[in-house]
Amino acid sequence: MTLRRLLTSSAAGLAALTVLAEALSAPSAAAAGAVEARALGGRPPAEAGPEPTDPPAARSAPDRPAIRSVRVLPREPVARPRRGVRLVVEVVARGAAGPRGVTLRVEPGRRGRGRAAPPPLRHARGGGWEVWRFTPPVRLSRWYPAGRWRAVATVRDARGRRTTAATSFLFRKASTLTGVQAVRARRRPRALRVSGTLMRVDPTGRFDYWSFPRQRVSIQFRKHGGRRWKIEARARTDREGAFHRRVPRRHGVWRVVYPGTRRYAGVIRVIRHT
Repeated sequence: MTLRRLLTSSAAGLAALTVLAEALSAPSAAAAGAVEARALGGRPPAEAGPEPTDPPAARSAPDRPAIRSVRVLPREPVARPRRGVRLVVEVVARGAAGPRGVTLRVEPGRRGRGRAAPPPLRHARGGGWEVWRFTPPVRLSRWYPAGRWRAVATVRDARGRRTTAATSFLFRKASTLTGVQAVRARRRPRALRVSGTLMRVDPTGRFDYWSFPRQRVSIQFRKHGGRRWKIEARARTDREGAFHRRVPRRHGVWRVVYPGTRRYAGVIRVIRHT
């Protein structure tokens, strides 16, 4: 064997040994990495690959517009003969876009077409909620139908998505008790005669008030310094709205109570008898 061939074969063997040593040392390095990761409480290193990305469902989507509450003040409006009721409607919403992001309409009945309210006053609250306060310019007067009404609020965001919420309230017209008195009954010294007239806002519009026939009232008594009222008698108005009833004579406070109806508000008139 010549010297050149011997050197060539020795270099090849040395290269082969080097490759074999690297192949044997690679699993040991991976195992060492796994042991190190396990000691640190982590995971072993994985094979190299593309960088992971969040799935589309995990990305936070913008919240839809929402309405938390719709409140009407006063809660039970009552119209007088010459004075209507000014409503204030407060809407708590979030996600509204622009100064007209929340709109409101007030309408009679459970369904129907009502009047749209003008732009409201806007106040910020925590958590992204805002208070929108509407003051409709038209008062609810005797000329509007009594009964159940609705306030319907709609919030719209910058993408055009909408959310609607509504609340109902009872609008009624006033009633009154006139000429209520408690006097000693004739020929019955131990009895009192309680009388008066029940009237309501004139439904025809010709007068302020008119007689309210065929309605029930209660006559109640409370002792001086007491807190509890006791019903002593009940009466029914005639076609002129008048009523009267005899009750036992007592020293204390008397009152006549009309509870009202769906369209007419109740009223209380107090009489003091000593």
